[in-house]
Amino acid sequence: MQPAAYLAELLSGASLHRTPCDHGEMVWQQWSERGTPLVLLHGGFGSWNHWLKNIPGLRQQRALWTLDLPGLGDSAELPEPHTSTHFAQVILKGLDALLGSATHFELAGFSFGAMLGARVAELAGSRCERFTAIGAAGFGFLHNQVSLLRPPAAETPVEEARLIHHSNLRTLMFSSEDFIDEMAICAHGHNLEQHRFNSRKLSLTDDFVQSLPLIQAGLVGVWGSRDATAGGRPNIEKRRELFLSAQPSARFHILDGVGHWAMYEVPELINGVLLQRPPKPVAITS
Repeated sequence: MQPAAYLAELLSGASLHRTPCDHGEMVWQQWSERGTPLVLLHGGFGSWNHWLKNIPGLRQQRALWTLDLPGLGDSAELPEPHTSTHFAQVILKGLDALLGSATHFELAGFSFGAMLGARVAELAGSRCERFTAIGAAGFGFLHNQVSLLRPPAAETPVEEARLIHHSNLRTLMFSSEDFIDEMAICAHGHNLEQHRFNSRKLSLTDDFVQSLPLIQAGLVGVWGSRDATAGGRPNIEKRRELFLSAQPSARFHILDGVGHWAMYEVPELINGVLLQRPPKPVAITS
């Protein structure tokens, strides 16, 4: 099956919901209804499809929700202020409308979505039972800004656009070219075509670090050892120290040989982390 057709078929298995996004609407995908809700926030310049390899397994185990963040995917723009707190307020209001304002849930976020997730977890207090951050942005000077090729324009020839996407995926998202298949290129290209909000400026702040000590949820950190945004193993270890300083019982996993888009490279391993209870060691981590 062609990648675009597969993504369309996968999405057809979700129930779509819409919640207010100030002057527009935010689009949510509900995949299943099984136990405590698990909400997944995608990364910058992305959409729900950042989790495309995780959804089939997770939907069998949990009440699974994804969404398109404001300014991305099929959701409306987010008016000013473009702050993580404003994003988090809109997301939490949407969760309240969909789940009920007293419902407990678990949350996981990737990259920019993890930075926003930290603020959502902070605002939700004890309602958020666990928060898992995968390759989170918002670590200030610890973050490594990656130089990428300019995204293709609408008039860029298809093959040229494909080569640009391949190059940028290799530079930013993956540890090896082995993971850059037609599905990854299709999903990435579709996300760039839809994006209106540039998250890079927010991602370079220390917003995540500010939220960490204010989060009541059980903390889980996940980084690939080859994450291009991490700044190397020593800086990942500094992130571990921040997690443990904020919450001594926090779990922190470093995935050897894995890049930034860990959910795509090692989906079963990431699903295992998201479904863990109680805390116990995870394979291929240190």
